[in-house]
Amino acid sequence: MKILFFIGSLNGIGGVERATINLLNGLSESKSIDITVVVFDKFSNPYFKLNENIEIVSLNVFNYKKQYIQIFFKLNKILKNNIDILLTVETMSLLFAFLPWLLNRKKTKLVVWEHFNFRNNNGKKSRDFFRVLAARYADLIVLLTKKDKEEWHSRLSVSAKITHIYNINQFNPSENLYDLNSKNIISIGRYTKVKGFDRLIKIWAIFQQKYNCPQWSLSVVGYGEEKERLEAMISELGVSNISLMSTENVENIYKNSSFFCMSSYFEGLPMVLIEAQSFGLPAISFDIFTGPSEILINESGIIINDDNLMQYADAIYKLISQQPLRMQMSAAAFAASKRFSKDSIISKWVIELEALK
Repeated sequence: MKILFFIGSLNGIGGVERATINLLNGLSESKSIDITVVVFDKFSNPYFKLNENIEIVSLNVFNYKKQYIQIFFKLNKILKNNIDILLTVETMSLLFAFLPWLLNRKKTKLVVWEHFNFRNNNGKKSRDFFRVLAARYADLIVLLTKKDKEEWHSRLSVSAKITHIYNINQFNPSENLYDLNSKNIISIGRYTKVKGFDRLIKIWAIFQQKYNCPQWSLSVVGYGEEKERLEAMISELGVSNISLMSTENVENIYKNSSFFCMSSYFEGLPMVLIEAQSFGLPAISFDIFTGPSEILINESGIIINDDNLMQYADAIYKLISQQPLRMQMSAAAFAASKRFSKDSIISKWVIELEALK
């Protein structure tokens, strides 16, 4: 089975790139699958490694608006090489891939893998249009959560088969131990508005005003354009024991932490929660539309009514003050994390892809 993945670039270090590379590497281990990846630019990502048997084809595109016709002809030419499945990463990729696929649809199936939940178009109204297009023409749409699958069916007229498959967790739970004595709380993600670190800083200010826990600290691990604004908020609110940290040695940060706090306004499938579970970390999260309610199961964490900052601050103190509860949640987190193992996720993908033959 020859599969052609199409994604604009794999050179970023965000969740989409990481999830895609994890999937590519996992699928490439199957003897029955031959994978080619088409990108606009050359693959030069030092953070993630691709298996050697995965072919990367660069379209040498540096301005997709001016080179749109060039993209069309190049993709069409590649699809004529007996490609069984065209898999586009995100519905927005259909902007470039749909017309070439349409010319080859008699021999090539179309799979659309969406990473944003239905209620979030990431600021692009065209994404809404391409979702309608995918629902009508795709052979298979793969979403990240069960709740999002229900949303697609309730909001669109769907002809395509829709399923949900979680992303792969890159960490092995069996190799990790929970540090019961740690007094460091962590949050991880890009410093962007969607991650809600602004409200996490406000929560920490409320927590410090209400409770006396001077030995405990909060580390917000990440990078991004909001760093200066977040630093200014920390200064203005006068909060202590909170720091913005770089993403180096993230694995060690997980291992040396007590529990995880997520404050996002919305997510597709928050990998940081999944990763935190594989280190046995209890977690606190707002009850946003997709993600936390499907990850924090069997009392492996605490889910807070969205935007209730006071309730969130109280939950932080609850975990700090109850060591037995942290131990109980840690065990539940380890157990829950097994659902996101590479073997489990890849087997589900292979079943779905084989069914398209």
